[in-house]
Amino acid sequence: MIATKRAPVIAALALLATTASLPAEAAASRTVSVVVFDWNILGESADIPAMAKVIRDSGANVVTLQEVHRRPGADQVRQLADALGWDITANAHFGVGDDVGPCDAPEEGKAGNAILSSFRIVERVTIPLSNFATCPVNRSMAGAKLDLGGGAQVTVFTTHLSPGLSATSVSRREAQATKIRDYLGTRTGVVLTGDFNALPTDPLSKSFVSAGWTDTGARYANKPTHGTARIDYVYTRGVTTTSGSVLSSTLSDHRPIVMRMTR
Repeated sequence: MIATKRAPVIAALALLATTASLPAEAAASRTVSVVVFDWNILGESADIPAMAKVIRDSGANVVTLQEVHRRPGADQVRQLADALGWDITANAHFGVGDDVGPCDAPEEGKAGNAILSSFRIVERVTIPLSNFATCPVNRSMAGAKLDLGGGAQVTVFTTHLSPGLSATSVSRREAQATKIRDYLGTRTGVVLTGDFNALPTDPLSKSFVSAGWTDTGARYANKPTHGTARIDYVYTRGVTTTSGSVLSSTLSDHRPIVMRMTR
């Protein structure tokens, strides 16, 4: 009689134990949708409210930008964060490249690359890629580790390499790319975006693929991003890309790229 009464209790306890373990198991197997939006916004010419709408419409939760300017009273990072409803402290990182204005006659403010996300940024870094005394414009790479929740993370970097077709310009650009590859090494769970000023057929672009980076645009968005050339990239390593596209916006001289990923 006593054993009969205890049996339902034991069964109930067993059910509770099984149920209690489900959230941890679900967390371990969950995947997070990461929508990366990359854009060279053309500095002072950027129409931030209009660009914010393009970003919102894309569904992006990670935004990487080049040619971003931060001036007193005209902070494009803050303007965009406010327009997207993201906190400037927890959800944005600006990596300084150089002063605003001509490099031999700098103006008040800084120019560089930015990462904004609806996910909380838990680590930030800015890597200088050049150290010119005056011209050309100095280049850098911004990086941010994002907390996706449930123990999942992804690290995002963005950069803007020197432009130009001369032998000197190509040499500068390749040196900057080498610094990036050396810094990132073999780490995985990484997204690398930016304006690389190099065609997919250039040795610079091929060097990233040879180093194990996936050129997501080659499969999902193999269209021009600047004029008739594809020079803006979203590279990944250890991140699964499911779809992507080059948008047709004319708000900048570059077209934005959207890549949908899981992590």
